Amino acid sequence: MLCMKKCLFIVGVVTFITMLRVAFTSGVHNNTTAFLFGITAALWLYGYFFDRLRKQKWLTAALCVVVVATLVFSVVLAIYGRRVTTSFDEDVAIVLGAGIRDGEVLGTLARRLDAAVSYHRQNPNALIIVSGGLGHREEVTEAYAMARYLIERGVPAGQILLENYAYSTYSNMRYSRTILDELFDHMPSVVVITSNFHMYRSVRFAGQVGLDGVSMYPSTVPWVAIPLAYVREVASVIKLWLLGR
Repeated sequence: MLCMKKCLFIVGVVTFITMLRVAFTSGVHNNTTAFLFGITAALWLYGYFFDRLRKQKWLTAALCVVVVATLVFSVVLAIYGRRVTTSFDEDVAIVLGAGIRDGEVLGTLARRLDAAVSYHRQNPNALIIVSGGLGHREEVTEAYAMARYLIERGVPAGQILLENYAYSTYSNMRYSRTILDELFDHMPSVVVITSNFHMYRSVRFAGQVGLDGVSMYPSTVPWVAIPLAYVREVASVIKLWLLGR
């Protein structure tokens, strides 16, 4: 019994930390944040009243189903996101932001940008759109910090386009599509560069703005970030399915 309570508390802590990270690094208190708060509250309440609630077998079974489903769903997202479908001849690569601090890129975003450098070396003719707006309490946009990171690693500044307004995955794609419409008189071929856990939602949103058939070039995630990344992503995918965004 004590072990079960501890497990519920630990998982609740993970979701709570994830919720805080979503809320305070983005500065946006959205439906994903609310969903994570609900999960946290449910886990802690169930743990606190475990001795009483465990007699309600249907409730215990429902909780187990939710936990197992989340784990399975995370594995599916990981498998989907690990696929590399690029042919390295695309016209444009779109690199999605993932948060900066004091103008410097963080671990997850650094890996996305390292993947962009790797892609550039194999397809040096492609334009690169770096997408990310002004974060909470930041003085420069994510796109600016991303461009600086790429330039420092040898990507020509003339091939980098800054999308400075996005605040979500959907807006990453919507504003990037606007840039493409301004540059091309036809729909160019596009590869999306983002973290493996984030790839499914990115491709779905690309399709929503008319970027059908995009290629995928995923990056990995620092292992310490994996639990938080997948808890948040599962919540975000559920939000996508329920609300369309």
